[in-house]
Amino acid sequence: MGCHDVRPLLPARVEELSPLEARVRAEHVAGCSRCAAEAAAYSRLVHALAAMAGLEAEPVAGTLERALAALDRRRMLSTGPRVLMTDPRVAMFAAGSAGALVATLMVARALRQRRRAPRGARPVPRLALATPALARAK
Repeated sequence: MGCHDVRPLLPARVEELSPLEARVRAEHVAGCSRCAAEAAAYSRLVHALAAMAGLEAEPVAGTLERALAALDRRRMLSTGPRVLMTDPRVAMFAAGSAGALVATLMVARALRQRRRAPRGARPVPRLALATPALARAK
């Protein structure tokens, strides 16, 4: 087998390979200095990572406090609009705006339906207005 075929086997540990793959890799690495150097580099990397796994590092003083403060700032930024809705004036303005928007959309839809209706078609029944002021405005 050539380098191209053995190269995917080089990063693996011997325990992770099948017996055939381990034998093929060992035979090729014994005769190829380039693949032997790459296999040795992977072996050094595995040993370095194993040594680092046992290390325990202490965080820099104040890291926890800074992280918690950053989380609080993000939470305040993300809840900003909800905080505004606790003010009754803002809530009333938002509700009034939403109602005006719904009324505008309903009127626009009714006008569009009236324009689309054929000339001889029966007219859409009008709503009976309960108050005299609204009836006069008609």
